[in-house]
Amino acid sequence: MSLVMENLNRFERIECSKVHAKEASYPKHVHEEYVISANLSGLERIWYDGKQQDVSLGEVTLYNPMTVQASEFCGRGVQFISVHLDGNQVRSILNQTASTNTLPTFQEGVIRDHDLFRSIVDLFGHLRLSSREEALLVLFRELLRFRTTPETDSEPLQAEQLINFMKANLYEPIELKDLCAETNLSKFHLVRSFKTINKLPPMQYFMQLRLIEARKRLRLGDPPARIAVDLGFFDQAHMSNAFRKVMGTSPRNYSSMLGGCGSPKNSL
Repeated sequence: MSLVMENLNRFERIECSKVHAKEASYPKHVHEEYVISANLSGLERIWYDGKQQDVSLGEVTLYNPMTVQASEFCGRGVQFISVHLDGNQVRSILNQTASTNTLPTFQEGVIRDHDLFRSIVDLFGHLRLSSREEALLVLFRELLRFRTTPETDSEPLQAEQLINFMKANLYEPIELKDLCAETNLSKFHLVRSFKTINKLPPMQYFMQLRLIEARKRLRLGDPPARIAVDLGFFDQAHMSNAFRKVMGTSPRNYSSMLGGCGSPKNSL
């Protein structure tokens, strides 16, 4: 019988961990936070609000603050990622009206939704990276689809204007806050609106624009190390890893195969 929490991280009032459970259970209990989990393997049986449900691989469980809940981990054991979200932070990010102390509520229990599941897994994978803030906001975007209380309207996103701003600043150290200043939107609404329109969060899209620029410069024979520095990657390895995911080969191999030559250009 074992219940092991590993890789516990806390940032901005968020707690995220991976848990392994075998022949174990959680008795009836409550949390003051929202609790959302992604089942990575095995079968979990949950109880909440007088209901019983089974949770399988690829499914999500979600509880609002102070919901009485319990779990049993069946068979060969269960592995899951658990995220605890502070209620006041959730209300702030979703722009809940400041004149009320009521927290937003969400659909509870088992949810089978690929995008919500993926956003939890991605957040866990980005916990130690600078991209974790955007990964958290993507999770909020997916979570919002399961909200059961009315949401606050936000200003529309001028996506084309923002993309033009990105293209004009490929060689600048742009952060999410800079894109918010350009659009006059909160970080949450910027990420939510941009991903809805362009299928990627804004900083990931900006990364793709930089990789397009890197590819152009490689075709002209510019050395990968210089491109990585110019385009604001942490180092050459960072650019190489991102480039390989898109092209299936490293920047150096790509350049070698093309026999690139010429002078680099600094525009899309």
